[in-house]
Amino acid sequence: MASACEFEGQVAPTAMMSASVVPVIDISAFLDADAVVASTGGGGGGALPEAALEVARLWRQAFATQGFAQVIGHGVPDAAIEETYAVARRFFLLPAVEKQQSDLGLGYGANGYTKQGMEQVSATGSMPDGSGMMGVDRARPPDRVESFVVKGRSPQAMPAGVGGFRDAVLRYYDEMGRLLRSILRLTACSLDLPLDFFEQNHFSKDADGRLRCSEQCALRLAFYPRLFEGEEPLQGQLRYGEHTDYTGFTLLWQERSWASTAKSGLTPPQGGLQVRLPDGAWIDCPPVPGAFVVNAGDLIQVWTNDVFLSNTHRVLMPPPGDTSDRISLVFFTGPKKDTVIEALPTCCSPDRPPRYRPITSGEHLANKLA
Repeated sequence: MASACEFEGQVAPTAMMSASVVPVIDISAFLDADAVVASTGGGGGGALPEAALEVARLWRQAFATQGFAQVIGHGVPDAAIEETYAVARRFFLLPAVEKQQSDLGLGYGANGYTKQGMEQVSATGSMPDGSGMMGVDRARPPDRVESFVVKGRSPQAMPAGVGGFRDAVLRYYDEMGRLLRSILRLTACSLDLPLDFFEQNHFSKDADGRLRCSEQCALRLAFYPRLFEGEEPLQGQLRYGEHTDYTGFTLLWQERSWASTAKSGLTPPQGGLQVRLPDGAWIDCPPVPGAFVVNAGDLIQVWTNDVFLSNTHRVLMPPPGDTSDRISLVFFTGPKKDTVIEALPTCCSPDRPPRYRPITSGEHLANKLA
């Protein structure tokens, strides 16, 4: 297979990343070079410049060691983020009876609203291939979170009582699709595959010829309610329990205690996202101004034969005395349901045989949600 990424055997950058900090990666050099490739109709051929290859090296190292990165230089407009955050906040501050009208009764992960107490994500903890599921009996109490999920462009999922909601979330959805395409091309480069390797199993063209995410893509607006004075969480309860993500890459815009896209003079909020290192230690992943947190899901680890990691993470309760709420914009992705996930050709060899049995994306997700 022809590849634009000629590493000449180099798979790691010259500067080693810190194991105790989620790395921040500026992907702009890769996006600029990839735009030139795209303008010439190249799917995989034509060597990329060294600056773009260095981004790919950093990307591979981040996902080989932590499965996480904070991504800047991504090109997502500030307005798309701010508008979506604003309509999400307006929705979650509605009276409970109004929010409940957006519960379509389709179950978790489908379109619509899910009230607090319905999610217990730590129960889905498992091996990357879905085996060894934690189960409800051994899980933490239900998560202190409510959510609103948008899959595709279905109008039935949109609440009527929040002006501008549909336009904002669909614009954001499309922006996340564009960012996903860039991340998949960067991933292909880092694995010495043709740049367009992942596109046919993640995207389809609509009636107007535009690329749209697969049915596995979903925008989840997550609201972590405040703790009122004197209120205590359940014993062992977290805002979101320990888990790995199920399928492809997750693109997360974290809550901030400031204007959402401000770039300087900011203090990160306490509490929040933590990532578990391979040695079992937990590290904080505080918001970085202007950055999306990107992490690999279980199917990425299976697909890459453990070259990339799907890492365990959680969202902590706020520290004592903190009565703030929290909103996150989470874009889940994955290949089409009929995509067979098996070790990629550049991720296995006689010395590194496939470690997982082939499985379809749809079968894997059904196992996790069962």
